[in-house]
Amino acid sequence: MIHKIPLLLSAFFLTLLSFSQEKTKTYWYTSNDAKGYITIQKIDSVHKTGISTILKTTVKATFDNEVLDFSLTTINDTHKMVSPVKIVFDGTIDATIKPVHFTGNRIKKDAKSISFWNFDGDFVDEMETDPDIQRFSYAKYNATLRIPERTIPSFNIWAIVPNLPFDRKGTFKFNALDETKLYVKKNQTINYLGKYKTTIHGNTLALHKFVHQGKGMLPIYYWVNDNRELVQVQLDNLYTFTLTTKKEALTTISQ
Repeated sequence: MIHKIPLLLSAFFLTLLSFSQEKTKTYWYTSNDAKGYITIQKIDSVHKTGISTILKTTVKATFDNEVLDFSLTTINDTHKMVSPVKIVFDGTIDATIKPVHFTGNRIKKDAKSISFWNFDGDFVDEMETDPDIQRFSYAKYNATLRIPERTIPSFNIWAIVPNLPFDRKGTFKFNALDETKLYVKKNQTINYLGKYKTTIHGNTLALHKFVHQGKGMLPIYYWVNDNRELVQVQLDNLYTFTLTTKKEALTTISQ
């Protein structure tokens, strides 16, 4: 019996591992136009109760003279990442407003493809910092919003595009959520344009090109390599973000 115990323990831990597996990838993108960087960490988990994908996005860049400095964590209950169940935001939503922290939780879905979300939050400098008191404190601001299904935080699209088919026949349809204003832009589409030669950092690469379009917006272009890595993004025909290293990204923001 004594000899069997290590074998039983080994089997137990192997079973746990088989029900809880995690794969993490982090991508860094820099832009001289926006004087900053965007990083996206993607954590795929397989566990006993199902699968999930967590996206942790950090944005430190300037758009139209507006400095964006925030982090966003999104929990998705599928690897397709088209139906988030929770988001956590920390940072600036506007240069004239103090940094905020807010959390959004999907509380209900109905048969009409509508999700109900509860958002609550505070200005960071007004939040309770004592851990003993935090357990009993409540956010000062809260709201319940109706959001259409397939509403995706805008920067999460960067993690979705590399998994789309390299095929002109299909159109990816969704609604985009502006993370800083909690505003939904409906009826967005992404289409595959084909494979094109593109010069990046002096190197000519053959990359798959996608276009993201919607009412009242300029097209956004994405370039993806054969390994399904997002290599480059162009926003508003003004800001180009290119895949790079963490060291290079942090150097860009410090300049």
